Amino acid sequence: MNLANVIEGHSDDRRALIDGETVVTFGELRDRVSALRSQLASMGISRGDSVALAAGNEVHFATGALAVLGLGAIVMPVNPQSPPAELRLRIDMVQPRLLLVGDDGQGLLGIDDELGVEALDMTTLAAVPVTDPDPGIVDVEPDDRAFYMATSGVSGAPKVAILSHYNLRWVQEAMGQGLDPMQPDDITLGCLSFAHIFGLNVVLLYGLRVGSCIVLQRRFDADESLRLIREHGVTVLAGAPPMWQRWAKADAPDDSLSTIRFAASGAAALPLGVFETIRDRYGVEVAQGYGLTETSPVVTMGRGYAVRPSSVGKVLDGVTVALVDDNGMPVDIGDEGEVVVKGPGIFHGYLDDQAMTDAVLTADGWFWTGDVGIFDEEGYLYLVDRIKDVVIVSGFNVYPAEVETALIKHPDVRGAIVTGHANEATGEMVVAHISGDVSETELRAHVAQHLSRHKWPAEYHFLDELPIAPNGKPIRRALR
Repeated sequence: MNLANVIEGHSDDRRALIDGETVVTFGELRDRVSALRSQLASMGISRGDSVALAAGNEVHFATGALAVLGLGAIVMPVNPQSPPAELRLRIDMVQPRLLLVGDDGQGLLGIDDELGVEALDMTTLAAVPVTDPDPGIVDVEPDDRAFYMATSGVSGAPKVAILSHYNLRWVQEAMGQGLDPMQPDDITLGCLSFAHIFGLNVVLLYGLRVGSCIVLQRRFDADESLRLIREHGVTVLAGAPPMWQRWAKADAPDDSLSTIRFAASGAAALPLGVFETIRDRYGVEVAQGYGLTETSPVVTMGRGYAVRPSSVGKVLDGVTVALVDDNGMPVDIGDEGEVVVKGPGIFHGYLDDQAMTDAVLTADGWFWTGDVGIFDEEGYLYLVDRIKDVVIVSGFNVYPAEVETALIKHPDVRGAIVTGHANEATGEMVVAHISGDVSETELRAHVAQHLSRHKWPAEYHFLDELPIAPNGKPIRRALR
């Protein structure tokens, strides 16, 4: 087996990727991958080597990842817009043989010493005639490493998660066997970063495996997204909550999502107000899912089930989820517990960090996510918050996501991130960081109508932009 086979078996003339004015068919994509695979093999890249990939949502990302995988080597996607010092930290953790650079990473060329690795321009490589034979796709073992994915993990500290060929392929197959799976005639908007697991496996690799077409958006812009959806008749749209918030308020026609047959949100909780605005304005109900880098990533899906706005859906067939208390004992239905997951998509640990691996992954395969959830009687999962983000006010647990959901209901709030800060009187206090045209007085009156007193923010800070990671998750540590 080999993940690189996702592009095999589709008709040569079938559209695979649309990147601006460039349309790449599956036949053309296979040719591009074959040429780069030959070049990398001639450079000595082989099974077990690692190669970093700094490319945006562009054809070069797909070509680079599939060429490296086809040789049995390991791909480490990195954000091409990251500053060199940050990239150096990631590169030092993995020690890749090469750094492949796409169009969006051109600023990284010529600074090999600063990065600590040789950087090669994929545009230049594509223009070089290939003289060496293509070694073909190498057959690998299911547990062979496919991707090194940067993650903050459960602890919040930078780590590299090890994902195998089988991890990602199994999740793709499970999504394909679920209710109302993606079809070859579907068209997906690729606006989620491919350097993160949601965009990588759920959008890019799964879409290519199905044989559908992916319209690439290199940098997210809400108005441009909606224009691309209308122009290309996009039918499947997946985004993180900040994207849905911007689509909800975009200056675009109200029929912009008329071709969408399935809409999904993941990476963080989708505020109820955003769900309602999308539904009422565009006529689309957004189904939430849940997953983590360490689960490749899908744990639950909303696709195919009646949408419940506050739920992340039901557990994917073949995955087992339990909710447990502080002693590791199962909690009753309706009670809060930490989400622990077991299944074929569970990662193989953190690279060179056995202590942290052992802290979250048991010997019998249970992954402790650090998320707090509730199951209802019908098997729908509801996420409450991250354990590490809980703010304890006078002995009461306050979950930031709950406060953020209340804040975002205010029509003039564009975004909200809640953190906890030390307080002599209460132990900790709730602090709200807000973007929007709204006053503190208005917000204090607003939350008083939606939250118990101990959950009210004690302080408000107003920012032009909130720190949001490329995967859509709030960067709370930047505000603490």
